[in-house]
Formats: sequence, C-alpha cells, structure tokens
Amino acid sequence: MAQSKYGKYVFNNPKGKGPPVRKVDEQGITLSEELVAAIGKFDIQFNFVGEVGPHVLGDPPHKHDVDEILFFIPGDPSIAPDLGGEVEIALGDEWEKHVINTPAIICLPKGVPHAPVYVKKVTTPFYFGHCLLAPRYGSSATPPGAV
Repeated sequence: MAQSKYGKYVFNNPKGKGPPVRKVDEQGITLSEELVAAIGKFDIQFNFVGEVGPHVLGDPPHKHDVDEILFFIPGDPSIAPDLGGEVEIALGDEWEKHVINTPAIICLPKGVPHAPVYVKKVTTPFYFGHCLLAPRYGSSATPPGAV
C-alpha cells in the first residue's frame, strides 16, 4: 500500500525479540481497574482476545484522550508472515481504510479517530488486543462505566 496519512501508525509484520511462546488456556484475557484494585491506581487497560470467526468488534467510531496500541498476532506462529485472517480498520477523520493480514501493531496517538474493527475472515485463529494507557476503557463515544 502506498504511504498514506495514517499508514505511519500501522506496522505490518513487525519483528523483534519477544517473550517465549506459551500455551494459551483461555480465549482472551483482560487487565482492568477492578482486577488491580488491591494494588492501587494502575494506568493501563489491556485486552487480548482470540479471533475465531468473522464479526465486527463492538465499538463505534471513536477516539481516546490517551495513546492506544492495537495488536494483531497469529495464533500459530508457524504461519507467519500470515496473520490467519483479514481485518479492516479505518483511521483518522477521513476514515482511511487499512487492511491487516499480517501480524501488525497500530500505535494510535491520543485523539486519532478509529474503529470499528471488522474481522472479515479467519482461516486460522489469531489474537487481537489493545493496550490503553488509562485505568479504564473509555472514549469520546463510550461513556465511563459503559464498557
């Protein structure tokens, strides 16, 4: 894809040394304000889910007042550089469309509109997640406590 206004935020098939592969017992995990209440304030909201079939992730188009990272990871590392499916997401006020079909990380500076996330095809289950640098999930489209 030719460079676009928001393409600089999308890193397809990023490489780097990561943690060792581990067995996953659940479809997804979430780290939230309620979960870490015993240790006090912790400014992160993390969600990691397995994608097993086409669907639209529930959030309407929105933006956050903090930075956010979205990530797409193959469930089977041996298929890399294939993701195991195809995802479409729109970024920016212009709703610039991006198609993700390799492992990818999207770094969204605060205020960049995005979503919804369309999981269009799944040939091999893969993971999608986000890391929001805030104690709870929220956006200009999602009232606090609604999610």
